[in-house]
Amino acid sequence: MIYLDAVWLLNFLVDGMILIITQAVTKSYTTMRRIMLAALIASLIVPLTIFFSGSWIVTPLSKFAYSMVIILAAFPYKSISVFLRNLTSFYFVTFTIGGALFASHFFLSMNVQMSSPGMVTFSTGYGDPISWMFVIIGFPIAWWFTKQRLQRIAILKLKYEEIYDVVLEWNGKRAVSTGLVDSGNHLSDPLTNKLVFLGDEEVFQSFISEKEWSELKEVEESYDINLIPESLQEFIHFVPYKGASGERKLMLAIQLDKIELVSDDKKKISMHAPLLGLQFGRLTEDDSYHVLLHPEMMQKGKVA
Repeated sequence: MIYLDAVWLLNFLVDGMILIITQAVTKSYTTMRRIMLAALIASLIVPLTIFFSGSWIVTPLSKFAYSMVIILAAFPYKSISVFLRNLTSFYFVTFTIGGALFASHFFLSMNVQMSSPGMVTFSTGYGDPISWMFVIIGFPIAWWFTKQRLQRIAILKLKYEEIYDVVLEWNGKRAVSTGLVDSGNHLSDPLTNKLVFLGDEEVFQSFISEKEWSELKEVEESYDINLIPESLQEFIHFVPYKGASGERKLMLAIQLDKIELVSDDKKKISMHAPLLGLQFGRLTEDDSYHVLLHPEMMQKGKVA
């Protein structure tokens, strides 16, 4: 027995999830309003499939054209290459999510019928506890698992050991420098889960005075918080990390307002409120860069 409202709701949620993850993977600019509109359009495949099952509307070619309409609704059109990237990513995420949800349905012994670009589910009853268990529990689990896997794939797209132009903002001040993507930097603050970047003295010269820098150096050596300059006490964080020899240490860091870098294709990738660790000394002998960038910035940052 088919309950159209329940099937439509599930399809709408799944399509919305797919489009959100597509946006996260492609870093394409859009708004949540456009995502929800596109999810609504995509979910209309449910009544179309049911009421026009023998029509040309449900043929593979028309479904492909329908998915193009969905992408145009979800993301502003910029160029054919960007459009095709969004479309192919949409299908890749759809198949990935579909696999996870199909496995969930199989495990819960539910009847499921797949139809691109969405999914049509036929439950054994509107009040079936297994069907709603799937919506309430299986849906967020599939979303989390798929997003985590795709985020790890996105990290691999980084060009390690590349130097980028970097702009850092803190406390109303601005520093322009260069940064290196460090594939070995996976440091994050265990308390706030914020990514930790690293900046040397030249960067911090734009933010604090030489006297404050010297006082912070003493704090780093003694871990005496009483030596922290009064003007910086509300900004300083202590981040635990492992040294090269395996010993545990504490790194001094400040929370930036924003860090922004310019990628090879001239896109600006920014992250709000990351931590910038203090490097007492030069990061490189030739001064080619003064910031060590976290490799997950490309995946978690926002593209302008």
